[in-house]
Amino acid sequence: MALNANTFFIVIFAILVSIWVFFQPKHTQYQETGEIPQLELHDFTLYEVNQTGLKDILAGREGYRYEDRLEVNDINYTDSTKALKNNIIAEFGIYDNVDIITLKGNVRYYREDGLSFQTQEARILQSKELITTDGAFVIQRGRDLFRGTKLHYDYQNSDIKAKRVSGVYTLDN
Repeated sequence: MALNANTFFIVIFAILVSIWVFFQPKHTQYQETGEIPQLELHDFTLYEVNQTGLKDILAGREGYRYEDRLEVNDINYTDSTKALKNNIIAEFGIYDNVDIITLKGNVRYYREDGLSFQTQEARILQSKELITTDGAFVIQRGRDLFRGTKLHYDYQNSDIKAKRVSGVYTLDN
């Protein structure tokens, strides 16, 4: 009888040890940063409306609202407040709650008149209506196509500056 009791306790001990070893808590993003978001959204679309109508639309796969910023995976942002509506899509975006949006991973910008550009990383200063990139970019409008680095696009004044630019510009007859 004593042998059976010892075997029982050994089996229970083995089960508890295996639970402790194999069933560790799931690793979350909270463990990486040490921060807990104030709000967590999944597969969401946010609409901002003012007195004149729809101002902007922000959609994403995952969104995390912290005290000082909003982080969005698979961000899709449309701004309707400008003369020409524009849309920005990226794999990841951080809005700092003040003025700056930082986008990373396959950043694509589209404007209602056909102007578009692609890059891997971009920063938007909303108060100055300015988009900048440090790395390589491709910008296109109609049949015109340009490649370069360090894009500086002032969309309020339609002013575009860049370095190491090469491209094709089509003149109409």
